[in-house]
Amino acid sequence: MTSEGRPYARFRRALDVRSVMQAETAAREMGRLGLTDALDYLVLLAAEAPDRYDRAARKWLARLLSESAALTLNEVDLALGCLRGIAAMYEDPSREVLRALVKRRHETRGQ
Repeated sequence: MTSEGRPYARFRRALDVRSVMQAETAAREMGRLGLTDALDYLVLLAAEAPDRYDRAARKWLARLLSESAALTLNEVDLALGCLRGIAAMYEDPSREVLRALVKRRHETRGQ
């Protein structure tokens, strides 16, 4: 552990101060981000590095789909719309809907 704290704490701090570089550094140290943390990183990219957002959003959506066979086509459409909403700076409501979809994924796992 460094004097700046554990990687996850540094990742969360980087999101708070809106530092893409610090968030990426901490995320690399952590390994794979959970879907919710990756979503928070997407919101940061949309605001601070919009040229990188589209690719990252597509990867996030692909990961959601690969990890959640229980999502309906309507939910997938909703997720895509919310990712567009984040890019259009409607990040709070869009993020909340996406978090609900991620939570649903965890609740239906194994069914």
